[in-house]
Amino acid sequence: MCEAVEGGRSSIVATIAIPAAVQRYFPKAIDPTQLWVNYSPLADSLTVYFTGQPVPSVWDDVDRFAYIGFALDVETQVTSVMIEHFSTWLLVSDQPDQFLEST
Repeated sequence: MCEAVEGGRSSIVATIAIPAAVQRYFPKAIDPTQLWVNYSPLADSLTVYFTGQPVPSVWDDVDRFAYIGFALDVETQVTSVMIEHFSTWLLVSDQPDQFLEST
């Protein structure tokens, strides 16, 4: 989970609950130099690849906003995460893992 605190102000922290059934397929360590991140304002989607660049992936939804991308050739290797309706996702208050951090 990430916490963003700027100038003594706290902010909402949103997380994605990754189902236990797929957690073991995520990279054990993430190399920041291999992250490829793109926000599409037209689609309002945020996509993060752990592979340095976009690769063909099979997408599986984990909730109403988040999708996990699996490698085409290795079905147990997670390549990416995508959040659709990103602006809305940041504001959703009924997510069990989203909370307001106070200082």
